[in-house]
Amino acid sequence: MSPLLVLAIALITYASRAAALAFLPRPGARVESVFARMPAPIFASLAMTTLMGADGSLVAGPTLWAALGALLASPVRSLALCLVGGAAGYALGIALS
Repeated sequence: MSPLLVLAIALITYASRAAALAFLPRPGARVESVFARMPAPIFASLAMTTLMGADGSLVAGPTLWAALGALLASPVRSLALCLVGGAAGYALGIALS
């Protein structure tokens, strides 16, 4: 994957989110309460697919540490801090290996 393609994907992703925030009306209270609960299940499903190997076994090493770091950072409900937590956990896993 070229850096230009990654940049284009990131630009499309963030531009569409910014446009939605700028132009769409705020959802009602009922819809907001559903959205407030969605990130945790989505994160959990993504984390589980990452933690399972091709044969159904649990992966080892730095990947587990990265998941733990992101999980510890998740209560702050900030994607950036979860990414930092995951990167820190991965670095710790590398150092301990």
